[in-house]
Amino acid sequence: MALWEGETVAQATKPAQARSETRGWLFRAADLPRLMSVPPSVDTGPYRAPLLQFIWDWNVAPDKAALISEAPVYDGDDPLLLPTLAVVVHALADRDGVPLPGWVLGHRAPEDVMMFGWPFDGRYAQWVRMRSPAVCAQHRVWFHPRMLDKGTPDWWLPWD
Repeated sequence: MALWEGETVAQATKPAQARSETRGWLFRAADLPRLMSVPPSVDTGPYRAPLLQFIWDWNVAPDKAALISEAPVYDGDDPLLLPTLAVVVHALADRDGVPLPGWVLGHRAPEDVMMFGWPFDGRYAQWVRMRSPAVCAQHRVWFHPRMLDKGTPDWWLPWD
């Protein structure tokens, strides 16, 4: 299984019920709110790492639907956490033909934002918006589609 960048797939995903604090198997969407919750004064590194690892895990998972079947629960004050997770799950599921769980459609950011907190203005935001997956408009969270390639051989190719 993929644990971190550079490691290889060594075993299958463990059942969703068997989770631990160690990085012994693949992240599920339901695991991410706890891992992505960081104090507002902290940079986005801790927020970004679990989401990118989830994308990597999705790309190597033998049962992708199992990674998103349980709805993530979050009761913190970050209005972007669940919409950010939902847009990634939505885009991955659409790309790979995995049935979309109902919880995904219920999460929308209060305003248009770039993933990971970059201001949604200027030429860079326009550039990303033109390239973003179509589902980004529904969730109001925008990102470059190549982010979905994390953990695949295409990840290292130029991004445009």
